[in-house]
Amino acid sequence: MIVNLALSAALALTGVSTGTATKTVSFRGFSIQVPATWKVEKDPVGNLYVSTGSCPKNALQCAGFSIGGPGDIKTAYEGGPYRPNEPYHPGSDIGYCPPDKRYAIDQPPARPAKAGGAPFGTGHKARFAEWRLRCMTVTGKATSITYTQRIWYLAAEKVIVVDEWKTPGLAKILGKAVWR
Repeated sequence: MIVNLALSAALALTGVSTGTATKTVSFRGFSIQVPATWKVEKDPVGNLYVSTGSCPKNALQCAGFSIGGPGDIKTAYEGGPYRPNEPYHPGSDIGYCPPDKRYAIDQPPARPAKAGGAPFGTGHKARFAEWRLRCMTVTGKATSITYTQRIWYLAAEKVIVVDEWKTPGLAKILGKAVWR
């Protein structure tokens, strides 16, 4: 009974429904609780991609978000370091549109739609930016396809979280991160 009560309290604190089975995802000194159905993949340099389950037919990859460290920050904008006043775009070539890889990413707006601080566990605050981006054909014609890129950046901790799928509950999950 006490164990069940403690588990329910812990899950409630993470922002994940207590009726949902969860698992722990750990990275560079913090842990978050995500639904057990989400898949976590590690790349060769140790960064993570958390797939939330949906894999749209023409999407660049399954819906989800990435959690990166120093390497992702070092090459986060046109092959150079992350710039908080720019969307996350690590390649120096045309970026493909996450919801539909047949299209490219159009020029970003001059400013993010939202920007400021966001909680990232007790005692930590991320620099947050939300970009509303449009996709275009490879010949430069506008399309009706848009998506939102959300970025949580912790400079001192060398952590960047990039979500291009508006993952439901992600801000709350990150806000409840537990740091060692």
